[in-house]
Amino acid sequence: MYNLFMTAGEDDWNNPTWTIETGRFLEHTVTVLKERFRNLTPEAALYLKQIPALFAYESFRDQPARVGRVTEIQQLQNALRITLAIDPAVAPIPQAVLAALYPALDINTRRFEHCRTHWAVKDVDLVDVLTRASLLGLPQLPPQPIPPKVFVSYSWDSPEHRQWVAQLAGILRANGIDAILDQWHLRGGEDLAVFMERSIREADRVLVICTEGYFDRAMNRQGGVGYEHTMVTGELMRNVGTTKFIPIVRQSGPTALIPTELNTRLRFDLSAGVRYSAELEALIRDLHNVQTQMPPLGPNPYA
Repeated sequence: MYNLFMTAGEDDWNNPTWTIETGRFLEHTVTVLKERFRNLTPEAALYLKQIPALFAYESFRDQPARVGRVTEIQQLQNALRITLAIDPAVAPIPQAVLAALYPALDINTRRFEHCRTHWAVKDVDLVDVLTRASLLGLPQLPPQPIPPKVFVSYSWDSPEHRQWVAQLAGILRANGIDAILDQWHLRGGEDLAVFMERSIREADRVLVICTEGYFDRAMNRQGGVGYEHTMVTGELMRNVGTTKFIPIVRQSGPTALIPTELNTRLRFDLSAGVRYSAELEALIRDLHNVQTQMPPLGPNPYA
């Protein structure tokens, strides 16, 4: 059995997450499997994360398909958001090669399945099909690591600052980090407080973009920033040793203004300047938990 994800979005499978309307879940899936997975119980979700996945593009895109796993399934009000991990051991499958495998993969071209964005579950051994086509040299597909999930907390200082934050989040996503940002993930009619609470709770790390405006709102407990910072303060009080909250400095003054609760935490300075690229690279390494290699300990020269 395998998951089939078909998308019309350009380069969707180069991103760590993908969202689909709930109504398109289990399209082009046989009835017995629809009944098994329709309600997405915890047991069903766990099973879907354990089986392999084929991430394909609608035929008009002419982009190669990838193989991997679903690492997380989030149920939204009218949509499903998956976190995905591409298997680097499996080469991209060109569209023309994949099209020749449609019958073996139970992809129904007569019903234009290859031209429809959807998520199907197929009662087909994906590994066997790919092996027979000489596309896979492994007896099985190993589980894939879950990308780090990062929530970006910031103040709406100006349209330019919002754009800067979106660009930063885009860079993180391009580097395999599942960045959560209100500009992308907050839907019309959604409760702002619930969104902030859920995002902070579910994130592995929280980037606190410390501008002068953020500092003022946080310290005076004003608006959404004040509410978010209250939650941050509460979690820091419950777990003093946590590394979840990372101050990100974006300021023009000589002295960085950082809320008191975060002032002693290791920060990354992404203010404009010659250090920006190095600081950004260090941040990405930290979020991926990649430590700077330590030189080996040599012998005592006086022993």
